[in-house]
Amino acid sequence: MQFKTGLIIGRFQPFHRGHLYLIKQALKHVEKLIIGVGSSNIIDDKNPFNFKERKNLIEGSLKKHKIINKIKKIVPIDDYPNDDDFWLKELKKKTGPFNILFGNNEWVNGILKARGIKVKRFPLYKRDIYEGKKIREEMKNSKNPKTILKKHQP
Repeated sequence: MQFKTGLIIGRFQPFHRGHLYLIKQALKHVEKLIIGVGSSNIIDDKNPFNFKERKNLIEGSLKKHKIINKIKKIVPIDDYPNDDDFWLKELKKKTGPFNILFGNNEWVNGILKARGIKVKRFPLYKRDIYEGKKIREEMKNSKNPKTILKKHQP
């Protein structure tokens, strides 16, 4: 383990195999991982699942894959798009201390990198299949969206 505590931030709309891949990769570098569920204060077409629903999907998958014990906590992260410093202050209140961020979100990575926090990216996993926008669209066009959601759950 290179780091004590890592952080992953994602919208997880919905949580899918690409997200699980990211978590598994991150766990190779840390003792514990904090999962920040982004845009937790927004419900719209791009964010149809509330925080509790996303947290339940994440926890269910992590239990199934027997890695829940490596997760320090799962926290809601609200959006404050016009104030990066305030967003970071609120983030740190929710997460507590962490040593490294894992992820591919340019906005989040930029904010943390600019403030001296280490950021590590991983290649996206089967992005042609596991992309939240595509999965939400598939659910929207389906007569049984729960079947589509289940199909993509790790």
